[in-house]
Amino acid sequence: MNGSTVSPGATVNNKPKAPISLKCSVLLLAKYSGLFALARILTARKTRILAYHGIWLGRSHFGNFLYMSADKFAARMALLDKWRYPVVPLADLSSNKRRRCATVITIDDGWYSTWAAMLPALERHNYQATVYLTTYYCLKQVPVIDVALSYCFRTVDTDKGSTLHLPEYDFGHVRIDTDAARHVALKSAQDICASLDDDRARQRFLKAVCEETGIDHEEFAAGRWFHLMNSVEVRDAATRGITFEAHTHHHGVTHRGQDSLAEEISTNSEWIRELTGKAPEHFCYPSGRYSLDLWPVLDKCHMASATTTNTGLVSKRTPRYAMPRIMDGQDVSELEFEAEMSGFMELLRVARGVSKGAG
Repeated sequence: MNGSTVSPGATVNNKPKAPISLKCSVLLLAKYSGLFALARILTARKTRILAYHGIWLGRSHFGNFLYMSADKFAARMALLDKWRYPVVPLADLSSNKRRRCATVITIDDGWYSTWAAMLPALERHNYQATVYLTTYYCLKQVPVIDVALSYCFRTVDTDKGSTLHLPEYDFGHVRIDTDAARHVALKSAQDICASLDDDRARQRFLKAVCEETGIDHEEFAAGRWFHLMNSVEVRDAATRGITFEAHTHHHGVTHRGQDSLAEEISTNSEWIRELTGKAPEHFCYPSGRYSLDLWPVLDKCHMASATTTNTGLVSKRTPRYAMPRIMDGQDVSELEFEAEMSGFMELLRVARGVSKGAG
């Protein structure tokens, strides 16, 4: 650098240095003043349940909590090792001898990329993990329609047109030239999909959307970007440290507008038993659709626990059908991840709750 220095606000390689956010500043101060270390001691009896989904296999990046890059997931697993958080199976939560700062790794849905990219990273550290498997698309082996449609509308090339029109589906002309317009168009497309008779018709609709938006359907279908594991991959993962638990068959607590959680869990459990030789004992609410009204159904289905998308740590007083998790995602920084794992963010949430109660 020839002895030169870079002044605040200057550019490096013509890129402006990003300002440090207020949240980041507070977390850095907390970390280096020893509050992260103190929080870890104070919350050591609480369990950390990490929540992941899949790995993004395409170009650029799509999704935050839905997809993470393979490198970032591998780095997260290395951090757990570096920071000495003991990774334990989900079944250990029922034990009276929980390890201090015990950490459970859960992965929702059962994406193909979980088998292809997450499992090798887990094996490098000899980590066991729980996959909450939804079985309909596991058996069908076609792109998960809602997620693929979302990708199409979020990555559409608007230079090819500002509207979308599919006359054979009575769809359009729908604007797609702004984020807000694409959100509305996606909702309309999902409504049309829900009205179609079967999955073949829905997959044809997806291809039609791809053709009109300039998305390469063959590329993402061949790369299995939006596929779940197939039966062979599920069986293989079950021999390599993955425990499969219930996540409903159709990824929902209703089907065709009717309450169907008991049937969804029953079908889901039967297929998981068929694929792995072991019936699931734990449950994860699909899409975070958590409700106290569902607890009696879970009890009748003999589920030992249920995890949510609420953020927090698990104590012995946590209701077994309302276990929070730490939602990790592509846009979550290492500092934010460390703040959650240390328990610092948990103590902040408790303090805010007490403050609101006092007010």
